[in-house]
Amino acid sequence: MRKIVTIAIMAMMLAACTNQSTVNILIANTNDQDTTNVVVHVPIEKVIIHLNTQSVDSLIILNEKNQRVNFAVTHGGQDIEFVVPVVKARSQKNYSINTTNTKLRDNLFSFRTTSITVNL
Repeated sequence: MRKIVTIAIMAMMLAACTNQSTVNILIANTNDQDTTNVVVHVPIEKVIIHLNTQSVDSLIILNEKNQRVNFAVTHGGQDIEFVVPVVKARSQKNYSINTTNTKLRDNLFSFRTTSITVNL
């Protein structure tokens, strides 16, 4: 009985730590060569569904160093477009799209439950 209660409490604590204002963008380079200055397109529809937001104006893209990345809305408002400087061969980069939390300390112990993968 004690184990069940402990597991239930841990599950509730983890659920409380989920981050509802962030989506991971996993950019995978499956090629045998490094890529530089790659333009990445992410469908706005996927982002809006996961973040429960209606406005693209409130979105912020952060790179792996938690620095802001400039982006544009393209293709008639269908995609978010941004440039990734370097993706090594057979590796991936992890970017995030946020609605509110822009500081590392705000995201440090929050679990992102949603990821969008972009293959190069």
